[in-house]
Amino acid sequence: MGNKYTKLNKWNFKESITYLSKLKDGRLSFCSSDGFLNIYKNNSFELQISIKVHSNWINSFTQLFNEKIITCSGDKTIKIIKLINENKYQIEQTLIGHTGDVLKAIEIKKNELLSISRDRLIKIWIINDKNYYINILNIIFQYSYFSICNILKLNDKEFVTSSTHDECIRFWNSNNYSYIISINNILSYSYCFQNMCLLENDLLCVGGMISKGFYLIKISTHQLIKNIVGPYCIFSIIKCLDDLFLCSFINECGKFFIGKYKYEKETFKIIFEKEKGNTHFSCAELDNGKIVYIKNNLIQLLEE
Repeated sequence: MGNKYTKLNKWNFKESITYLSKLKDGRLSFCSSDGFLNIYKNNSFELQISIKVHSNWINSFTQLFNEKIITCSGDKTIKIIKLINENKYQIEQTLIGHTGDVLKAIEIKKNELLSISRDRLIKIWIINDKNYYINILNIIFQYSYFSICNILKLNDKEFVTSSTHDECIRFWNSNNYSYIISINNILSYSYCFQNMCLLENDLLCVGGMISKGFYLIKISTHQLIKNIVGPYCIFSIIKCLDDLFLCSFINECGKFFIGKYKYEKETFKIIFEKEKGNTHFSCAELDNGKIVYIKNNLIQLLEE
């Protein structure tokens, strides 16, 4: 193809792309600041569905056990989208209750969601007898307005949240939503929803900022076992098909990179690091192993 980076010009949008990820069936999807969710054919760059979901930007999205998609938006709502087939969809429900920008939602158990927002709440939603999600409990986060920035399911017993304001990772019980313990001095970027990743079943990795590199946390003991000094600010850490790890970061000179690493013996071995210019936080790996990322509001393919 000539150049290392092939521009996919049909993906050049006027509005900013805010989040990029892969669906369970392998299709690439991204959301944008104008409230659209766009889904492309598996391992190709042909648009299948463009859904106007929200009246404001979409911060993140994820897929449920039943293949439905949940989107979280600056319009303070969460949407539940059913994909009927490759070209049809239905917006089934709008979850209303947050009073601030909704950042992320995860399915903690089947038919049970957790959502986080700038309103300092973790909301718990469950399916009722009419097959609709209802809010059953709120966990009030007693810190600054910009406290909770990320949430991740660890296993069947626990989930974890990150907080930029007090540089803290908090562990929570998934069964009764009680607070378990905190790990302090974990400084991570406040608006990146891919910067926590399970390296192994009992090992959590958190991407740090201001030259903190990678934080490695043992889940069973809730202990920080190592801080691997690395990139100046890590935006995303994603486990790849080949058990390597994909990372987007910025160095101390303000240059953006995509890197791929092998984790072994409590360290990361560099497979490659490529400077990419002005890029976004999100990146993803397709089912064919190709890496895509956002640069200058274009989704681009990283050639090997």
